[in-house]
Amino acid sequence: MKNYQTKKEMIYQILKQEILNGFYEPGEKLIISRLAIRFESSEIPVREAMNLLKSEKLIEIRPHVGAIVNILSSKDIQEIFELRIELEGLATRLAVEGLTNEGLNDLRYILDQSNNAYKEKKFIQFEALNIQFHKKIYSLSNNKLLIRTIDDLWSNTKRYPSLFKENDEHIKKSIEEHEMIYKSLLQKDGMLAENYMIKHKARAGKEILRINQRKFYEQLNNLINKH
Repeated sequence: MKNYQTKKEMIYQILKQEILNGFYEPGEKLIISRLAIRFESSEIPVREAMNLLKSEKLIEIRPHVGAIVNILSSKDIQEIFELRIELEGLATRLAVEGLTNEGLNDLRYILDQSNNAYKEKKFIQFEALNIQFHKKIYSLSNNKLLIRTIDDLWSNTKRYPSLFKENDEHIKKSIEEHEMIYKSLLQKDGMLAENYMIKHKARAGKEILRINQRKFYEQLNNLINKH
């Protein structure tokens, strides 16, 4: 039996994925009349979809302005990483139990490809491989709820600044940390792997907060210079 999806649900799901995938700029206005035309609907299901997005704090609705794509604040990022650090550390420790030679070979291949991508300055490819490396480890934890929760937290990735764009120092450090995580998995030392992952994610969180704060002040200066 096919699941029936209302116009509201369809519009909500599409807009949610677009926001999470960075299709819209933070602070960008979503115009209901244009969306209604795009989705070939009346404005009512669009407004209902907007209310769902608002309840998930993906947008805010301002009086006399309308729907605006929410900007992730430093506090939002901090809260996301507080959870990610603990959960991804746990998933890494649990991964040791489900680790096979095939899994280790897959991780080694991803690391080698990451090194090549960095040498060739292919930052978008490096970022994709970084995601593959982490998600491969977490998939070995054999805890579906844990994996799903981590995936939900990772879904916000494109809503905050990239860690790897023109950031050689961070990439080099990230490669070193990935190697240490891999070696501890190779040794089947779950506690050590967890410890390395926690330190790795904590440093990444601090770096994102630094970049996010810098971007905030850049945007503020741009606004001041316009007046």
